[in-house]
Amino acid sequence: MLLHRRTRALRTAAVAAGTSVALLLPAAAAFADDAPRPVAGQEQADRGSSWPLADGSTARVRQTGEGSYRADVVGRDGVLIGTLTSTGGRPAYGENNGLHLVLRPDGSVSSWREDVPAPVPTPKPRPEPAPKPAPRALPTAGLADGTVATFARHAENGPRVQVSLGHGERVATVDPGHPAVRHHGWTYELAVQPGKHPYRFVVVDAPKQGGNSWVYDLDGKLVAEYHARKR
Repeated sequence: MLLHRRTRALRTAAVAAGTSVALLLPAAAAFADDAPRPVAGQEQADRGSSWPLADGSTARVRQTGEGSYRADVVGRDGVLIGTLTSTGGRPAYGENNGLHLVLRPDGSVSSWREDVPAPVPTPKPRPEPAPKPAPRALPTAGLADGTVATFARHAENGPRVQVSLGHGERVATVDPGHPAVRHHGWTYELAVQPGKHPYRFVVVDAPKQGGNSWVYDLDGKLVAEYHARKR
């Protein structure tokens, strides 16, 4: 039932058992070199009816016998793509490269495309940046005058100690540029010391309180305490 002896057949389907085999040939690119082209000027009676198909090709249908039809599928360039036959009063089905074709027992044709969407590339997972470590809380120390000292050993412009009231109001800040501050008779000093840790924070109370003093390292630890001799 093939139009040309060197044409190869593709997938087909029969409606029921006993239906004649219906064949649809492969895409034109598969046999464009050996498939014959239609002869120019061929008679209309020889070609039969023409049916435009969903992919732009054409089905040329002719009756081959009682209740039998053959459809020659021709591409846009005029090259024969394949044939489909219907015999015994039953429809024939064929498929080629996503084009579905039905040849009915009355010689009519219908077709549709089964467009397969292009595969969507799976996005590469982006590595999540490592979470930044939470900043460590700065050490603090309660001072004898009821204030709170907060120690910043590694501040941008050198070590810094901030003195605040209990509710957070700042009353003094000492650093290498401002090493001593007085507040209500109390003195807060960033004192230079020899050795590995050159700074200490010194708190001296008001003279009327006796001139006592407390020495802290920059981790907020009390390292020395001095009491003035009472006269």
